[in-house]
Amino acid sequence: MKKAIPPSARTAEGGILSIKKGMYMNTLHIPEKKIPVIDTFDTVVLGGGTAGAFAGIAAARRGSRTLIIEQFGALGGSATTGLVLPLMLLHIKNYDGHCPLSAELVERLRTVGGTEEDANSFDPVMVQITLEDMAADSNCDILYYTTLVDAVLEDRTITHVIVNNKNGLAAYKAKCFIDCTGDADLIKLVGASYQSGNHNRVNQPVSLRFDMAGIDFERFHAYMRSLGNDQYKYFAMNTPGMKDIIRKAYENGVLTEQDACYFQAFGIPGRPDGMNFNCPELTTKENVVDAEFMTQKQLEGKKAIMRLRKFLRDYIPGFENAYITSIAQLVGFRESRRIEAEYMLTIEDVLTYRKFPDGIAASHYPIDVHGVDDVSLGLKYQHDVPVDEQYWEVPFRVMIPKTLDNVLTAGRCAGMDFRAQSAARIQPTCRSMGEAAGIAAAMAVKNEAVRFNEIDGTAVRREIRLPDKF
Repeated sequence: MKKAIPPSARTAEGGILSIKKGMYMNTLHIPEKKIPVIDTFDTVVLGGGTAGAFAGIAAARRGSRTLIIEQFGALGGSATTGLVLPLMLLHIKNYDGHCPLSAELVERLRTVGGTEEDANSFDPVMVQITLEDMAADSNCDILYYTTLVDAVLEDRTITHVIVNNKNGLAAYKAKCFIDCTGDADLIKLVGASYQSGNHNRVNQPVSLRFDMAGIDFERFHAYMRSLGNDQYKYFAMNTPGMKDIIRKAYENGVLTEQDACYFQAFGIPGRPDGMNFNCPELTTKENVVDAEFMTQKQLEGKKAIMRLRKFLRDYIPGFENAYITSIAQLVGFRESRRIEAEYMLTIEDVLTYRKFPDGIAASHYPIDVHGVDDVSLGLKYQHDVPVDEQYWEVPFRVMIPKTLDNVLTAGRCAGMDFRAQSAARIQPTCRSMGEAAGIAAAMAVKNEAVRFNEIDGTAVRREIRLPDKF
C-alpha cells in the first residue's frame, strides 16, 4: 500500500513537491508551472514610486502603451507610502528643480490645497490622488498589490516579467522595462551587476517615519521662539535648544541613545495641527533589503515612535494632546542596490560640478551620508567654479544597465557611487530621472528593436527641458 501524500505536499495540478537537503537548509523543488501571459505592453514600469509614477505617465503621454506595477496600493512610493516630505532643495539660483511633470503635479496640488507657496512641502495623501489622476489622464494602466518575482531574459533582452498577486503568478510581456523599484529588483533577478553600500558594503541607515496631529501650534511656536528658533513648523537636532532637550530626555530614560541620534520634523500643508517626523533613524547593515531585517526595523521603529510620542508630549509645549495619525508602511531606505550603468556618476563629478551633454537633472544638493561611518567627511568642492555654475548634472546614461538592451533603471538605484548617490537620491532628482526614462522608453518603442544605449541622451534632455544655463 502506498503511503498517502499530505495535501500540503501537493501542487495545484496534483504534482508532488520534492524536498532536498541543501547546504544551509532544505530546498523545495517545485514542478514546472504554466504561467499565463496576461497582456502585452510597450513599456512596463516596475514600481510606482517617486521615479516610477513619473516614468509611467511620461511614457504613456507619448503614445507608449504603459503599465505600472506597484506592490502597495498607491503611487508615490517614499513620498506617500513612506511619508518622506518635504522635497529637499536643489540650491540652484533661478531653478526650482521641477521637471515638466513635477511642475504639473505642483500646480494640481495647489488646486486641492496639497502644497504651499514654496512648492516643496506637500500632503502625501493629495500626492497619491493627484498622481493617480495624472496617470488616468495619460491612459497609463496601473496594477496595485502586485510583486515582481522573476523575469525572462533572452540574451540582452528581457521579454517578460513574472509577478504575483492574489490571482496567483502571471506574466506581462513588453518591448521595454523600467526598473523603478528603488532597490534594482529587476536588475538583481536577471543577474545583471550592481553595487551596494559603502567601502565596507554597509548601506546607509534606514528610518521609519510617522505623522502626528492635535498639536497646538500657537504654544509650540511660542516655545520655538523662546529657544531662538523663528521657524513655525520645523524643528530638528540642529535648531536652537533642541539638542539640550533631547539629551535631557535621554538622560531621564525617555529616549534611547539610538532614538536621540537623529531628530527632524516638518509641517504638512492642509493640516493645521499636524507634523511629519523624519525619525526614528534606525540601524543598518550589509544588504538592508532583507525581509527579516525590514520586519525587524518595522517592529523596532514602532516602539521607538512610541518613545518619541512620550518625549514630545512630556517635553515640548503644544504637544500635550498630540496623537499619532499614521506610520509609514514602507521602511525608509536611503540607499541599497545601485546598478552598474553605462556611466557611473561619481563623487568627483559632484565635487567638481560636472555637466553632461545628456544631463537630465541638475542639483547642488550636498553629500548627505547618514550614520557613524560617514565616508563623506573631509570632502571639498572645487572652489574656483563660478557661483552661477556651482551645480552638477545627472546624465541619462546612469539609467542604462551595462549588460541589458531594453531596460532602464530610474531613481535612487541608478548608476552612482555610494557618496554621489547620497547627493542624488532626493525626490526632485528622482522625479526628473523617472520622467526622462519614460521619455526615452517612448522614443525606443518606435524602433523595431529597443536598445537604450542607442537613444540620443541629448534629445531626452531637450524633451525634459533642462536648460543649458540657469
